[in-house]
Amino acid sequence: MKHPSALAALLAAAALAGPSARAQQAPSPGAAPFYDPTPWMASLRPAARAELARAARVERLDALPLYDIQLAFDAAPRTVTVREEVWFTNAERAPMRDVVLRVYANAVRPAAEGHGRAAVVNPPVRFVRGACAGDGCAVTQESPSVIVVRPRAPIAPGGRLRVVIELAATLPEIDSARTNIFAQGMESLSMLGASEGGGDYGLLSVGEGIVSLANLYPVLARRVNARWERDDGGSLGDLGSDDLANVHAVIDAPAGHVVATTGVTLGSSVANGRRRTEVGAVGVRDFCVMMGGALQVATRRVGDVEVRSLFLAGDRANGARVLDAAAGALAVCERRCGPYPYADLDVVEAPLVGGAGGVEFPGLVTVASMFYHPPALTGLTGGIANLLGAGDAITQSMGQMLPTMLEFVTAHEVAHQYWHGLVGSDSRAHPYLDESLAQWSAGLYLEDRYGAARARRDADLNVRMNYQFMRQLGHDDGPVDRPTAAFGSPMRYAGLVYGKGPYLYNALREAAGDAVFFRALRRYADAWRFRTAPPTGFVDALAAESPSGAARFRALAHRWLQESHGDADMGEVDMGALVGAMMGANASPEMQQALQMLGPMIQQLQRQQQGNGPRPRNGAPAAPQGGADVDPDVQRMLQQMIEGL
Repeated sequence: MKHPSALAALLAAAALAGPSARAQQAPSPGAAPFYDPTPWMASLRPAARAELARAARVERLDALPLYDIQLAFDAAPRTVTVREEVWFTNAERAPMRDVVLRVYANAVRPAAEGHGRAAVVNPPVRFVRGACAGDGCAVTQESPSVIVVRPRAPIAPGGRLRVVIELAATLPEIDSARTNIFAQGMESLSMLGASEGGGDYGLLSVGEGIVSLANLYPVLARRVNARWERDDGGSLGDLGSDDLANVHAVIDAPAGHVVATTGVTLGSSVANGRRRTEVGAVGVRDFCVMMGGALQVATRRVGDVEVRSLFLAGDRANGARVLDAAAGALAVCERRCGPYPYADLDVVEAPLVGGAGGVEFPGLVTVASMFYHPPALTGLTGGIANLLGAGDAITQSMGQMLPTMLEFVTAHEVAHQYWHGLVGSDSRAHPYLDESLAQWSAGLYLEDRYGAARARRDADLNVRMNYQFMRQLGHDDGPVDRPTAAFGSPMRYAGLVYGKGPYLYNALREAAGDAVFFRALRRYADAWRFRTAPPTGFVDALAAESPSGAARFRALAHRWLQESHGDADMGEVDMGALVGAMMGANASPEMQQALQMLGPMIQQLQRQQQGNGPRPRNGAPAAPQGGADVDPDVQRMLQQMIEGL
């Protein structure tokens, strides 16, 4: 979900500065409609409207859960109130004694408070009250992120439940000084020794006048082996449900705010200085609202799909770049993977922190403000400038690299509209299924648009560097396909899922040949539209297209996903040559030398801090020793990064 771009960006920046599928059951025969989703079908393109029920394996769309949300935002106190009615049908064969809802914003520490999951003191979302329609029930808050609904009698198979939940929240405020590429890179470095992710990444916050309202709304908890999951086993990766639902929302906000959401706007009206926006979304796995009084909008059409880029006024040039990349990436995805299901796609500038480069939702993706803003070394120039001798050279070089990163992140988030927006997957048990494929798909967009050489170069910077940096810091290679809780640290998660996993698809493409590979890609997307694909889904599609190659495809998948051959299979990245290719004449030998030094320098400092931390891998350059080799100012600066500033 959260593309780990800031860490890769800082690697380059600092170097420039120095030398399982669950079928839904239909309502009982002859049962009256539970609710009518027809008014919200406008959120889908016509072909998707016709196929949704069949593809999702429901006889009627009212078998899917409905989240009916009323939301009011007040800007001055940064407060939000939510009244949500959840319409739930028991789709299993046994009665249910309870229904568990999750408020995922309360499962991680707010971004304004620091990094990681830890104990969430003063969770941002407050449970106010809950009640059921009809016979009644008990609604209690079991923990900050868990709300339990216990009806008077068990819910029979095909039985229905309606519960109303009221919540309130005060949004954390993101300091604008944090939404810069260098500041976010340093936050990423400060988490090198962490075992959890970067808090909530600003998904529920206000920053630079942009309001982000994600993970705020109660949703049905993940259901695994007929049990509700109340704990996520850590905050790495995506927190949330992977199942389809329908959403109807009414958003009350200041009249001057531009609103972007999952789904389509059904109506809008202004009265007494407030704007009321009605939204509908059908067949979605998540829901998000973004808004702001200073947001501007640029649009482009890809066929009959409207693509919108929303950005701050001062970021118009990069807002246009994002629009161009999003439209181009969507066109490539449609050509290679089949029709995009939704009527529109919004790409919104967002004050993401914790190192996140972007976050995806159905029909809406966010891209971090750090990629829109010019690089600024305010407050950091002491140690960094001493490496190059001039802070201006750093900002100039980083400024040249940002458009490349911005385009890649945008393409990655657009690819998530397919993986796992359209083709669902278990994002907790098998996170590589959507993240590795979205990384690879971003490279495919670059290849189709600019050619193979550009795609390889940008993949080295945005993909392979995650793996190489992980190895430079002494972390072992290991299996890619494992639950998020098994990675142990954000560095290993990024290195393996975002850095190594994507290259499986290159290996499979080479083994199968382009004709077979791309037919299999389309077969995979078609087979699992609006469903949840199994971990073997893509390799199964390849085997179906080329039965004679099935054994080889499965062996390759096992090698890349279960074994530890990354060093041999991926080789070394020549960081200096990479920056040289990116920067052209501006990449001095000093910059190249600095890039090659950065990993061992941080590794040395990490080992010094941990005492007996991970040792360098075989073949890694020896960490510089003594003040004669590493500028003391640089040592102090990097040490501050490691300690979390």
